[in-house]
Amino acid sequence: MPSPSTHPPILVAALALACTPSTSDEHDDHADHASESGDEAETGEDSALTYHRDVRPILATHCVGCHQDGGIAPFALDHVDAATQFADLIVSVTADRTMPPFGADNSGECNTFRDARWLSDDELSTLAAWAELGAPAGDPATAPADPPPPPALDGEIRTITMAAPYSPSDQLDDDYRCFVIDGAAPADVDTFVTGFDVHPGNPKIAHHVIVWAPRNADAVDQARALDEAEAGEGYTCFGTAGVAASVVAAWAPGGVPSRYPEGIGIPLLPDAPLIVQMHYNTLAGPGMEDQTSIDLRVVEGGVEPARFAAIADLLLALPPGEPLVGTTHMATLAGANADLPLRVHGIFPHMHTLGRNLELTHGDDACLIRVPRYDFHWQLLYFYDEPVDLPADALLSLRCDYDTTTRTETTYWGEGTMDEMCIAGVLVSDP
Repeated sequence: MPSPSTHPPILVAALALACTPSTSDEHDDHADHASESGDEAETGEDSALTYHRDVRPILATHCVGCHQDGGIAPFALDHVDAATQFADLIVSVTADRTMPPFGADNSGECNTFRDARWLSDDELSTLAAWAELGAPAGDPATAPADPPPPPALDGEIRTITMAAPYSPSDQLDDDYRCFVIDGAAPADVDTFVTGFDVHPGNPKIAHHVIVWAPRNADAVDQARALDEAEAGEGYTCFGTAGVAASVVAAWAPGGVPSRYPEGIGIPLLPDAPLIVQMHYNTLAGPGMEDQTSIDLRVVEGGVEPARFAAIADLLLALPPGEPLVGTTHMATLAGANADLPLRVHGIFPHMHTLGRNLELTHGDDACLIRVPRYDFHWQLLYFYDEPVDLPADALLSLRCDYDTTTRTETTYWGEGTMDEMCIAGVLVSDP
C-alpha cells in the first residue's frame, strides 16, 4: 500500500532550519540590532519583552508538551537558547496557526472548545514583538512559575496495553497500525468510559492514537480476523479501524488527561476488546519500538449513555488536478433518532490526506465546528466548552474542501490511503 502523505510541512521547515547555518540576511539583521543596542539588548533586562518573563510562559503552556528532549517534535523549545534560535520560525507558524496543532477555529465565531491549544491575539502579538526586538533573553529571575501539570484521572481506572512492543515499518514515513486489546469491558457489567489518559511507549514516534469500540459481535470477529491475517502484532489500518466501531478516545502529542463532560459516558460492548489505532511517524529514525498503554476512567452506571452519531458524504467524487474543490452534504445524523432532540458535546472531524477545510453547520448561521487548517496528521476530538442542543429532525450541512493537484484520476470515498472521506463524528446524548 502506498504511504500516506509525508510528515507535515512545518516538520520539514523546522528540520531544515535546525540543520542550516544561520547565514541569512534576516539573522544578520538581528545580530546587528543586538550589537547596536549594546548589552541591554543582549540581556533584555531593560527590554519591553523578554524570553524569561514574557515568552517562556507561552511556550510552556502551548508548545513544550511536544517540543522537549525526547518528544516527537524535531527540536526542543524548553530552554532559552533553542527558543531564541527559532524565534522567527515560532512567529511564522503561530501567526498562520500551523502550530500549536489545533485545527478547529477557537476564536468564538464557531464555538469554543475545552483544552484548546489556541494562542490568543495578545500571545501572538507578544511573540511577534519579542522576535522583532531580536529575541532578548532577559533575567531568569523574572520568569513566572511554570503552569501546574494537568491533574491525573480519578475514580476507577482500567489500563489497556499493547501485548508486545511494535516496531513501525522502515519502508513507511507513516505507519498506521491497529491493535486488538482485551480487558476493558467485562462480560457481566455495563461499562462506560468517562475519561482517558494515553501513555505513549515511545513519544518520538507516536504521532496520534485513536481508541475504537466495536459496535457488535460481528465487528469483533472481523477485527480479530484482520489481526490474525497479518504477521506480527496488529493489522494495517488507515483512517478508521476497518470495522464497525465508534471512537472512545483520541490523543495527539501534548495531550493531557481528558474527562468527558460531567454526567455522560461512552458504553463499551460487554466482553469485547477495544481497537487501538496507532499512527507512527518514522522520521526520528529506524528500528524504534513502541508499546503504548491507555488509562480508561470507567463507571458501571449512573451516567447518561453518550454515543457518536455521524454525518458523512458517502458519494464523494473529487475531480483531479484542482487546488481547491469542495463538496457539501446535507443530512440528519446517522445513528441518532431523528424524532428526538440531541445534546452535542463534541465533534471528531475526519478526512484523509487531501483534506484542507471542514465545516459543520445547522440552519442558516449555527456553526458547530470549523476546521480551516485540516491536517490528517493531527486528528483531534474537540469537546465544547458548553454543549449545543439540536432540535428533533435537525438537518446538518457538512462542507469539505480538498486539494487534488497530486491526483490524475477521480478520488472516491473509501478506506484506503488513496481514497478520501468527508465525515464528522458527533458525540451526542439525550438532553
